[in-house]
Amino acid sequence: MNPTFTTNYREMAPWLESILNDCQDAVFITDRHFNLQHWNVAAEELWFKQPDRPAKKNIVDLLNGMFPGHHEVHSQLQRAIALDEQVEDIFVAAPDGKTYRVSCYTHKFPGTFYLLDVVIILRDLQATIHRKKEIRPGVLYKTLLNSLEEGVMLLQGVQGTILSANNKACEIIGCTHDQLIGKNLIDIGGKGFREDGFPLSIQEYPGMITLHTGEIIRQRTMGFTNAKGRLTWLSVNTCLLEEFNEAVPGLVGVSFSDVTACREAESRLTESEYMFQSFMNNTHSPAWIIDEDGYIIYMNDIFKRVWKLSDSQLYTNMRDLMPKDMVEQYMANNQRVLETGQPLITLENSLRQDGTPGVYLVFKFLLQTSTPKRLIGGQSIDITEEKRAQQEILKVNERFYYTTKATSDYIWDWNIEKGTIYRSEPFNRLTGYTQNDMNLDWLLEKIHVDDRQRLMDHINACLLARNNYWHDEYRFLCADGTYKHLSDKGYIIYKDGVAVRAIGAIQDLTEKRKLEAELEQQKEKERLRINQAMIAGQEYERNEISKELHDNVNQILSSAMILLSTAKGQGDEQDQLLGKTSQYINLAIQEIRKISKSLNSSIINEVGFIDPVEDIIKNMQLVRPMVVDFECDPELEIELAHDVQLMMYRIIQEQTNNIMRYAEAGYVRIAIEKADNELSLVIQDNGKGFDATKPTNGIGLLNILNRAETLGGTLTIDTKPMGGCRLEVQIPLD
Repeated sequence: MNPTFTTNYREMAPWLESILNDCQDAVFITDRHFNLQHWNVAAEELWFKQPDRPAKKNIVDLLNGMFPGHHEVHSQLQRAIALDEQVEDIFVAAPDGKTYRVSCYTHKFPGTFYLLDVVIILRDLQATIHRKKEIRPGVLYKTLLNSLEEGVMLLQGVQGTILSANNKACEIIGCTHDQLIGKNLIDIGGKGFREDGFPLSIQEYPGMITLHTGEIIRQRTMGFTNAKGRLTWLSVNTCLLEEFNEAVPGLVGVSFSDVTACREAESRLTESEYMFQSFMNNTHSPAWIIDEDGYIIYMNDIFKRVWKLSDSQLYTNMRDLMPKDMVEQYMANNQRVLETGQPLITLENSLRQDGTPGVYLVFKFLLQTSTPKRLIGGQSIDITEEKRAQQEILKVNERFYYTTKATSDYIWDWNIEKGTIYRSEPFNRLTGYTQNDMNLDWLLEKIHVDDRQRLMDHINACLLARNNYWHDEYRFLCADGTYKHLSDKGYIIYKDGVAVRAIGAIQDLTEKRKLEAELEQQKEKERLRINQAMIAGQEYERNEISKELHDNVNQILSSAMILLSTAKGQGDEQDQLLGKTSQYINLAIQEIRKISKSLNSSIINEVGFIDPVEDIIKNMQLVRPMVVDFECDPELEIELAHDVQLMMYRIIQEQTNNIMRYAEAGYVRIAIEKADNELSLVIQDNGKGFDATKPTNGIGLLNILNRAETLGGTLTIDTKPMGGCRLEVQIPLD
């Protein structure tokens, strides 16, 4: 049975209760004064068998009654607790002739010398012997060996021949009983190694050492990877079953128990204790554990430095260590935690590391343990400087308040931690709101929706970058429903890298922005007037060119046509030449008419814009085979003004010319639609497109933009290399 019992709660854990009640030995668990805390069924039966049961539940009284005259038992138990020694072999005879073995074990608080429990076990040796006699010797041997939780083998000879092995030994080694018996240690496979990881040779196995030297091995730890690859840590013991003879190795018994789980648990416990100690001693806050009577059970390094203490003062009462003017407040708060069972956060006066008085934020709480006395854990944070800063802020706030009263500027103060904003009285007069109306959410709602998100992003960016200065402009909704343009400047205050406050001033830019907007409108009107004049000049020039081509060039070519036709009767060869000349001159006339038609804007007045656009499409298809879709409601020729129709015609001319010259497209769509007092012109192709971010040498797109802006419209171009091009012009219709 494992002699160490650990409970994590005030009540016994169910798993421990089950183990204790299955045990045939009487098991008592007491506190440091031997007062009973827990006991198993066998202990309860033993207790009630005593004719004179003690009134108090104390194990010493029971032992004195069971073993009168053996007062040394109590002394040995006291010595075991004082020296932290496990006592397992106290043999005492009772008046009825029975002999008992008394064992005593201690359980302490992890990482400390604080005693939690004492475990005392009474075993009736006669009853144990009687149970053994009831079993036949042969059966006893087999049953005993195969029921053991440790492996047992018998070895003999120079090579360590295995004469016998129990079930547990076969399981650990990874072989069947038949595979193991009669084999030498070297033949069973597997690999042994020391605790430091270095391999062990067969001759270094504990059983082989005892065979060859006669040395008895006690609790030697070794690792063993069996033939199946399973790693096991073993605690090995050996004994000589025959007198050792160096010349002829005798019979050796080897027992080994699997301590893998214990080793891993010890490793985890050691690591946990190390992590706990490392964490507590590297924190900047004093931390401690104290029992309900005020005795210190644990204190970290910074706690020791603050109070100038050492480990020698563990288990000393706090009343003997703290000044009287502080200890009463401290102990009163401890009592509140004990009475309520709830954590407590409070402010307590204490000393600082430099010995000066200070103020600490203290967190106290009950620890869930099975100790006889309740334990209180605590941790504190020195907030002396923060308290001083708060007092200083109160003074600054008072000065700031009177300053805002004396100035006419629009002053504000933002408490970032609380999300509240103070505005001076001049700001209230500017916006028409009262001071009580204002908080951060309310103010953000009053900022124009087009400015709000940008303003919030700007503020957050400044806070993340820990900038001290911030400046922005926005429109603010006043109480009368109008917006004012405000210029806002602020200074941000940080504490430990966190923004806690911002102070600033506001300037009203409403009149200035109004004048700037009027000036911009004047500039825009002037630019539009210039564009209109330029376009009108271009149209006039084109009309003149058209007249020249029609009245002069066309008349000359027509006269040439008549002369050449007259010369046809001069001979067969001459007729052939003249016929060809006539064809060329006719083509020239058609081309000149086409140029005249495209340049003359009066054609729009005469036939509208749909027929000229269809002529453009026919010419495109003569030059290159392509599909062109044209979508337009004929009613638009009646509804749209002449200047709007002319503008659309010129834009279609310009863009289709660009498509023919650069796009290499196989499909073009031209669509004109009217919806909600807005005219839309879309020209789309599936050509090779272009990079709209790079400047171009031509002026085609610029001409289109100028024409659209002349009528107050907008131009949108969606294109990318090898992705076609979509051009859309939108014009408002009054």
